[in-house]
Amino acid sequence: MKQNIIIGGYQGPASLHTKSIEYFISKIRNNFYIDFIMDVTTNGDKASSLIDKTQHEEIHVSYLLSSYFEKILPEIKILDLPYLFNNRNEAYKLLKSSLFSYIDGKLKDKNLKLLGFWDNGIRHISSKIKLIKTLCDCKGQVIRTTPSPLHIEIFKKLGFTPKPLDVRDFKIAIEKNGIDAQENPLTNYWNFGVYKKQEFVTLTSHIFGFCLFVINDDYFNKLSDINKKFLINKSKEVTDYQRKLAINEDDILIKKIKLENIKIQTINKKNLEDFKSVTNVFHESYFQTYPHMKQYIKTE
Repeated sequence: MKQNIIIGGYQGPASLHTKSIEYFISKIRNNFYIDFIMDVTTNGDKASSLIDKTQHEEIHVSYLLSSYFEKILPEIKILDLPYLFNNRNEAYKLLKSSLFSYIDGKLKDKNLKLLGFWDNGIRHISSKIKLIKTLCDCKGQVIRTTPSPLHIEIFKKLGFTPKPLDVRDFKIAIEKNGIDAQENPLTNYWNFGVYKKQEFVTLTSHIFGFCLFVINDDYFNKLSDINKKFLINKSKEVTDYQRKLAINEDDILIKKIKLENIKIQTINKKNLEDFKSVTNVFHESYFQTYPHMKQYIKTE
């Protein structure tokens, strides 16, 4: 007998996350009756509501940027430490390590189970004023950040004036031209229409972002052993699929952005070292607070 499963997201049809959910649905539809809420923000809900909805079984499966989980899992801030990774392979290697089991165990205390780490893209900075070539270019610019306290402090340290907004409110602010700058992976810069308002993009690569792909733990535990194993296997498949989409999309989007006559530039090595130096304090503070997390930085 098929089980009902409700899946929720916060992005539109062009999003690679939505495409990945659709791929996931195609793999599980023979075993489950599926209801997919593509974008909860179109109903007026904040993207962050996906956590509460999934915890309380209004939705069974969802994905959301890791930083939104800070309130229930503060250790997850490890993924938002600036310049923690040098490349995607380094990040993927870490996430296949014992860190996965650690995060999964912590989430179970919050009635969630980790199904996978989805690639949310390498985060860069865009502006309607100018390219961010040096730390001086940050000063005086109002930048949208996620509501993450860590993100807010990082951009304040760089010299920006942070304006934390949920995805729902960020889309409104972009439309109304209410911010000078923002930081996001290229996929959001493009799909949220930021390029129409902010024509300067600096490839700072300051954070390698990840979404947590999760399921309500009570719901999962009520499934048959066969369906549990089935969902775990299909979750691994969709995570591999999603990451391939993310890697390919960056190359595609850079070409599209250039066709729009957007000024796009990589930050030079010397100035990049300045950015790393200024933000290194966040590494020191994090590992002083969570010394046990040092073990997870040693990739296996």
